[in-house]
Amino acid sequence: MHNSDKVNQTNPPVSVDDAQNDGLSALWQAQPVTTINIEEVKASLSSERTKQRWYMLLDSLMVIPAIYILNKYWGHMSFVAQMMFLFMLVTSLPLLIYQLWLRRVAAFYKDSQTTNYLTQLTKQIKNNVKIAFITKHSTWVAVVFGIAFILERYLFGDHTPEKITKMSIVMAVMTTGMSIWYVWADKRQKRFERQLETLEKMAQQR
Repeated sequence: MHNSDKVNQTNPPVSVDDAQNDGLSALWQAQPVTTINIEEVKASLSSERTKQRWYMLLDSLMVIPAIYILNKYWGHMSFVAQMMFLFMLVTSLPLLIYQLWLRRVAAFYKDSQTTNYLTQLTKQIKNNVKIAFITKHSTWVAVVFGIAFILERYLFGDHTPEKITKMSIVMAVMTTGMSIWYVWADKRQKRFERQLETLEKMAQQR
C-alpha cells in the first residue's frame, strides 16, 4: 500500500529536489548532443542514490504502524475487519518488496562499479516512473479499503449520531488527502517520464 516514492507520501507536491531535477532536465535538453556533461550526470546519480536510500528506509518503516494496529486492536475487531486488515497487510508486503527492488539501482550503486553513469541513472529514472505509477494508484485503493472499513463499522458497530458524524469526517478527510496525493503522484510520474525521454535521447545520440 505503501509507495514511496510511497516512501515520500507526506512530501509536499513541490520540493527543492523537484526544482533541481526540472532544471537539470532543461539543461540536458539544451546541451549539444555531443557534449554531455558526465560530471553533471554523475552528480545526479549520486543525489538519486541518497534519496533512494532514504525512501527505502521510510518505505520499510511504514510497516510498523500496521503491525502496531494489528497487535493493539486485533481483539477489538470483528471477524470481517480482521480478514480485511490481514488481506491488506498480506497484499501490501509483496508490493513493498517490489518497490524496494525498484529503488536498488541507485541505492546500491558505487562509484567504483561503473563509469557508465548515464545508463545507471536512466535505469533508476525508469524505475521511478513505475514507483510513481504504483503510488498514484495506491491512493484510490486506500480509499476503497477506507470505505470498506467504515461500512464494516457502520454495519457491526453502534449507530449513534456521534459515531456516524465521526465516520463521515474521517471519510471526507481521507478522500481529500488521497485526492491530493493522487494529483501529486501523477505530476511526479509525468516529470520522471520527461526525464526518462531526455536521458534516452542522450544515450541514442552519444
